[in-house]
Amino acid sequence: MNRPIQILSVCFLLALASAASAQTPLTCGIVGIEGPSDVDPGMPLVFKVKITGLIHTTKPEFKWTLSAGTIETGQGTDEITLDTTGLGGQVVTTTVKLSGAPLGCVGSASATTRVKSAQIACGRPFDEFGDIEFEDEAARLDNFAIQLENFPESSGLVRMWAGQVTFDQEATERLARVKSHLVDVRGVDSSRIAILDCGFTRDLTIQLYVVPLGAAFPVCDDSRDVPSYEVKFTKPRSKSSKKPL
Repeated sequence: MNRPIQILSVCFLLALASAASAQTPLTCGIVGIEGPSDVDPGMPLVFKVKITGLIHTTKPEFKWTLSAGTIETGQGTDEITLDTTGLGGQVVTTTVKLSGAPLGCVGSASATTRVKSAQIACGRPFDEFGDIEFEDEAARLDNFAIQLENFPESSGLVRMWAGQVTFDQEATERLARVKSHLVDVRGVDSSRIAILDCGFTRDLTIQLYVVPLGAAFPVCDDSRDVPSYEVKFTKPRSKSSKKPL
């Protein structure tokens, strides 16, 4: 007498399972992309695709495209790594397509990640250096130009003190050379670069500032000054010994 009841119970459960399967069909193909909601600028950004319900005789091939940035590794695979350098403040949308997805299966998906804005230290120089070699100075200016590119609404300020031992018009010549490198070599709009001759201090000093939109430009720091009667002027370096930036 218990056996008919058991049979009825099994049939009932099978019927429920069949009904549930009919209402929620299995999904096949791409079911999503795993990735962070935000990332710090300059940090690697990783996206990984999730697939299910597919039987492949060969390894699936994926085609990734980006709204911004560069794929460093992984194109064609289920996971890619992006370079976020210079993308501060932007939203990156990535789309992946599955090559040869079967009919009825999901063949593509998209995901977005916000690249956080890099921070500007207001009132503090981005960089500071003294009377260094031309090649070293060019490298420092290149980094400064990249930072200005990361903040397209910002301005750049180059603030300089000639040394206590100097030559006439050294600050004027040095500031002109610095601005020329930023504008002519690095392509920064000249209207975004301001230069400021602050007089004389113990050792030649150049400061580079990234000034946010609407912020006040730093002024000369008089505490660094040495009195003019302590400044010693020498002959300028020979033209033949100078190398262009």
